[in-house]
Amino acid sequence: MRNRTTIAMTLILGCSSAAASADDFSTSYTECMDKASSTVAMSSCIQSETSLQDQRLNRVYKQLQAKLAGDAQKALRTAQRSWIKYRDDNCALHSQASGGTLRQIEAGTCVMGMTRDRAAELERILSPGQ
Repeated sequence: MRNRTTIAMTLILGCSSAAASADDFSTSYTECMDKASSTVAMSSCIQSETSLQDQRLNRVYKQLQAKLAGDAQKALRTAQRSWIKYRDDNCALHSQASGGTLRQIEAGTCVMGMTRDRAAELERILSPGQ
């Protein structure tokens, strides 16, 4: 089990570093992962952070929708729906490519990272140059 945990942590840290944008994960996520000693604990950390990043994404999406008008609102809605499908399909691939207990960790890390990155992207659109 120890070896699998080490492998899982290596994967998570590698994926997190590669996907990192200007906005990192929350301090609570980092602290949670530092304390996690099993894949179940890591999954719990990932789920909590994904929830935070999803709330962030929903908030900025609503702000951007309110700022845009007409065709731009429709374009955002279409792009967001396409992005959700892509995220889900992409993370399903990550899950299928992994095996055993790493499958859940890999899929969760994918959703978490892509959600964080999308929120950051919409924040840049909402407030360009910041």
